[in-house]
Amino acid sequence: MKTNDLLRTIKNFIDTDKREQISKYESLKRLMKKLKTKQNILKEKVKNETDINAKKGLEEKMKVLKAQRKKGLKLLKELKNEI
Repeated sequence: MKTNDLLRTIKNFIDTDKREQISKYESLKRLMKKLKTKQNILKEKVKNETDINAKKGLEEKMKVLKAQRKKGLKLLKELKNEI
């Protein structure tokens, strides 16, 4: 294999890796938006809920969503720095 062919092969491999990272970044970004809307909906439900037990359950779900979003945002920042 000639040098140009090797360089082209390496470039294709690197470009593929970068495309995969961009794809992961975009899908994670969409997922984070969905989690944000779910969190906002739960926040409204907690405000409107009068039953204490149901309110505690909704607050637990909100804590889980908040933790998931926190992890996702951290990963999103890492992916953005790599791209």
